[in-house]
Amino acid sequence: MSNPKRGMVQPLRLATGLVLFAYATSHLLNHAFGIRSAGTMEAAAKLLLDPWQSAPGLVLLYGAVAIHVALGLYSLYRRRHFRMPASEAMQIALGLTIPLLLISHAAAIRIGEGIYDLSVGYDRVLYLYWVATPDFGLPRQYFLLAIVWIHGCLGIRAWLRSKRWYVRAVPALAALATLVPVLAALGFLNAGLDMRYVVANAPASLGDHVVDRPGTRQASDWAEVSRIVDAILVGYIGLVAGVFTLRAARNWHARRYGSIRVTYPDGRMVSVPAGFSVLEASRWAGVPHASVCGGRGRCSTCRVGILAGAGNLSPPGGDELRLLTRIGAPPDVRLACQIRPTGDVTVVPLVNPASDPVLASRRFGAIGSGREMEIAALFVDMRQSTRLADDRLPYDVLFLFDRYIQMVSTAVRESGGHVTNIAGDGIMSVFGVDGTAEKAARDAFSAALRVWDGIDALNAELRAELPEPFRIGMGLHVGVAVVGAGWKGGADGLPFLGDTGNVAARLEAEAKRLDCTLVASAEALSLLDSSMEGAALDTVMIRGKFEPVRVARFAGSDELRKLLARRTTRKVA
Repeated sequence: MSNPKRGMVQPLRLATGLVLFAYATSHLLNHAFGIRSAGTMEAAAKLLLDPWQSAPGLVLLYGAVAIHVALGLYSLYRRRHFRMPASEAMQIALGLTIPLLLISHAAAIRIGEGIYDLSVGYDRVLYLYWVATPDFGLPRQYFLLAIVWIHGCLGIRAWLRSKRWYVRAVPALAALATLVPVLAALGFLNAGLDMRYVVANAPASLGDHVVDRPGTRQASDWAEVSRIVDAILVGYIGLVAGVFTLRAARNWHARRYGSIRVTYPDGRMVSVPAGFSVLEASRWAGVPHASVCGGRGRCSTCRVGILAGAGNLSPPGGDELRLLTRIGAPPDVRLACQIRPTGDVTVVPLVNPASDPVLASRRFGAIGSGREMEIAALFVDMRQSTRLADDRLPYDVLFLFDRYIQMVSTAVRESGGHVTNIAGDGIMSVFGVDGTAEKAARDAFSAALRVWDGIDALNAELRAELPEPFRIGMGLHVGVAVVGAGWKGGADGLPFLGDTGNVAARLEAEAKRLDCTLVASAEALSLLDSSMEGAALDTVMIRGKFEPVRVARFAGSDELRKLLARRTTRKVA
């Protein structure tokens, strides 16, 4: 079963990371006030930084530092190897580097003020970096600013990228991510140049706490602070070295006494330390193994069939159990990223990765840039379309089909949707790429009404050309799907991926059996009208679902028109 403690690590790491990012943001914003003057920085600090110096602020800040660093080192220890995406490697490298630069700055200030009662203001900091040690202090300070901000932004991006509104917010977030550090750097630069001017033209105006004069108690105390800070730095380096040493010892012990073997269908046998997941074993040995979500238990592409050694695996639990249940996997199918064998196993990957490197790059690059969100899918299909070709010239048939496809596509676009696929006379469309789930459902129902009205108008216009009127069926459903972040529709765009479109298509097939034109899932209808007043509800079984699905059927367009009108009236009221 999954370890509940592991389930707490990510939320705790996120929470502490957000606290530290908030502190870094307030610190950089305070630096930005240096564009005006160092005095303005001091004044702004009373609002931006003083709350962090209160007792609750210090507990929150240093607690977050201790927990975040400890969790980072724990994550480093747990990692079985360092084969990883470049962004993840950068995140780890920056996270390890930040304390090396931060301890000498932050620890010195905190120890000097808290233990030795030394006064530390922006004027002293500016003097140290811009006058006393410019060759060493300035590059280190700007480097610290850059890596703290990049590390924080990478973490924020990883957290937000799955949010429905993230793509719309990217321009504003990117502007802030660029503006804040640039303004901070400019503010620190201007304030530093002002300090150099004061030193050159009015050195007597500098307070006694700014310059350490030889032989004074202040100079002696700061020298003691420096020795303590050096000891803390050595301690941190020793801690990191200890983690790597423990990793090496663990891996040696696992190879010597606790290695396991993972056997693949081609007879290839991989020996790895106990504790590796099957996906990690594949990556370690360079065995091609699909994993679209990156091994986070968010997809089923890494699934494997267990041919032997099932007794060496813990039963599925948590995310793995939910996902396997959702896809209806048999008992011998497991997620390679979630299983950590305690003994030898024989597996067969069930999803073949792309053999063509270019194809693989395109596929996984597209999916990697996608985002998981709730959308609405509308599937429209023409009934008895083969009769159109009876005793009719091919171009005449093409003309009729083209008018039908153009009508449906226009209705979808005018309702805020995107046509994702046209297969014969079946047209799939998606709504909600740029909005909420409620708006997606409303737009999809509006598109269905436009299609309905459009088919009536088309029948009237082409009466003389048609042996019988066009008849259509429609299915509408809402659910979670992965949509390409940069997709704007069209043949070359990435369509939405997931089960939502399949359900919409199968609901359209139910429309014929239920003798109606539109069948919508109750989930979609509830987003449009939570009361579902007057809706004709049925329960149907559709292929691929183990539970019955509640649906609403619409036999006439007036029913749908009244529903949308009632929704609009309630919204206005």
